[in-house]
Amino acid sequence: MKQIKHRLWLAAGLLALLTGCFSQSLDELYAPPRAPDDYLKLDNKISEVLDQGGEYAAPLTGELTQKVQLQDLDGDGIKEAIAFFRVSADERPLKIYIYRQVEEDYEVAAVIEGQGGEAAINAVSYENLDDGPCKEIVVSWQVSDQRQLLSVYSIDGEQTVEELVRTEFTGMRIFDLDSDGQKELIVLHELDLPQAHMTEEGGALPMSNYMNNRVELYNVRDGKLALESTAPLSQNVTGMIESGVKTGYLRDMVPAVFVPSYYGGMNGRITDIFAWQAGQLKNITLEQDPEDPAVWRSHTVRWYNVAGSDINADGILELPDPYGLPDYNSAGSAPNFWAVRWQQFDVAGQAWPVYTTYHNERDGWYFILPDEWEGKITLSRSDLTGGGERAVVFSYWEGDKRVEPQPFLTIYQLYGDNKLTRANLSGRFRLRPVGEDESEAIYAARFNVDSWNCGLSEEEVVERFHLILTDLTGG
Repeated sequence: MKQIKHRLWLAAGLLALLTGCFSQSLDELYAPPRAPDDYLKLDNKISEVLDQGGEYAAPLTGELTQKVQLQDLDGDGIKEAIAFFRVSADERPLKIYIYRQVEEDYEVAAVIEGQGGEAAINAVSYENLDDGPCKEIVVSWQVSDQRQLLSVYSIDGEQTVEELVRTEFTGMRIFDLDSDGQKELIVLHELDLPQAHMTEEGGALPMSNYMNNRVELYNVRDGKLALESTAPLSQNVTGMIESGVKTGYLRDMVPAVFVPSYYGGMNGRITDIFAWQAGQLKNITLEQDPEDPAVWRSHTVRWYNVAGSDINADGILELPDPYGLPDYNSAGSAPNFWAVRWQQFDVAGQAWPVYTTYHNERDGWYFILPDEWEGKITLSRSDLTGGGERAVVFSYWEGDKRVEPQPFLTIYQLYGDNKLTRANLSGRFRLRPVGEDESEAIYAARFNVDSWNCGLSEEEVVERFHLILTDLTGG
């Protein structure tokens, strides 16, 4: 009886994958699920693997983590069922079964197996990498916490499986990088240890020595998926940032791949940008050292953790160029407050300024700084003792330690039971509407009377204030 109920529930689940969400009455909700005979027959086929000692081994990550998935792989308008198993007794325990519908029944069309050393199926996707009707199956196999294998499989009209690519990798994206209307497979490799990036004398190695840290582009040519072009990552990259490889656009809406990494240890950040240029993949952020052509340098290194973002919402990804603001109260050399110059890049690697912001990661907001303020301001904090009010004070100061700064603008983050009262104190004005969620903070600002004329009105301050949202590149 339990086996029958299991099959009914699974069959109903398969039906839901096709039909999506649907409304049910209360009686229907608690009634035993009913499924068409063809899905019960599919369940019978799947249960053959389970009855022989198999267990489900669904992909661990990604958008598709169901143990049974439905996809039209061969482009005939009928969806195949893809099921993920582990058969521990087999030499190659991880298996992906592909079931196709034949009249009113299902049969095993093909089986994809791991090589035997994989611990799990990390992720799966279904992509069309050529102009044909069939989708390729892209699988990342998890070998260990530090090692992954990428495989791409094709299914022909006879349901024969062919492995097109198998390679170790750190990150992967599928994207039309060369603007030909056909997607390419873009694979990131970060495999070298940092120590391998130096000569015995401590100097930088030539570019040819860095090619293990690279990005590869695979393209379908003459029906085969093959490595078409390779470009190196920057020198002294020490690991990919967890959010991984992202796709986006440069100026003139040129497609690009953005690879954020740790640089020179865990404190530095760098973003390599890869684009299609003159018929090949190129890291457009690398430049040769004019004094030593064997050394290549990047101008996207930063020592403050702000990630790339479409900061002005124009569809083009900007990268940050942070710099420390002068601090009247600081005796050390490390900045307490940072400004960020945001830059777009064109396909030639030239940076184009957008604007500069003060980024307050601690309180979750940023402020667009007028160009006229550069070299004329310092910042300080004025948080209320006991909590409920966090404030950043903008002061006029040109760097002379003999002259005290003149506060001219304060921005507040207010929370707690009396936040509305404090937002309405004399001279303060709201920076954002108050939301329905009572736990949300209120943001307000106030100009200092008889201080430096910063050139902004209350309305312009409101326009320049923004909350920090999820960024594109992570890190």
